[in-house]
Amino acid sequence: MAGWIKGVLTGVLSLLVTPAFLALLNLILGAPVDYLVVMLVGGIFGLGYGLEAGMLTIYALDTLKGIVCLLVDLTWSLPNTVFGFVFGNLIYPFFGTPSRANSADQCWISYQARGNSGFGVTTLQVLGTVNIGGRGQHERMHLLQTRIFGPLYLPIFAANYVINFLIQVVWTFTIGGLLWLLKVRNKPYFSPPSRSVVSGFFGWIYYANLFELWAYASGNP
Repeated sequence: MAGWIKGVLTGVLSLLVTPAFLALLNLILGAPVDYLVVMLVGGIFGLGYGLEAGMLTIYALDTLKGIVCLLVDLTWSLPNTVFGFVFGNLIYPFFGTPSRANSADQCWISYQARGNSGFGVTTLQVLGTVNIGGRGQHERMHLLQTRIFGPLYLPIFAANYVINFLIQVVWTFTIGGLLWLLKVRNKPYFSPPSRSVVSGFFGWIYYANLFELWAYASGNP
């Protein structure tokens, strides 16, 4: 299938599937929101996402994988797709530009970093279906996690961060701090392993997140 056909189909499907899914969800929930508002919001997002995803031809719609990824991203995993589309496109333009080479048939929108080091080169990131830095096993795992857990992914991720933060704070100012004062420990707080891209006090909070542990265990950092 030609690239331009994939792009057009991606845009059309995004424009149709998103509002249709939101309307169905609204119906299941007892129509708490006016259908005109639902269709308008769904249509605006579907148009915006469809244009970007379509221009970069991120979905290989001549394959089962590409079709499934598109449908999952616009339905079950829609909250993650919206989150990544909004925040990824707000943050990543400061560090790079959308790359068709890194995005085509990869089921994600990928930004290519402008520099030769730093964010997007030595540190990759993915928010929903929007990535900076290109292919990385760790980031691909996060993308898979969003599609598996769907609307539960972001709440679990956030709750895990809050729990880890509380554990780190309590430990640091109680047992950890005491052991540090007694010179039994080098640091009063938990530290992540060296392969963690985030170090120091916040490094353990980041690394001990269940989704991060899963991603790190999958292979490359």
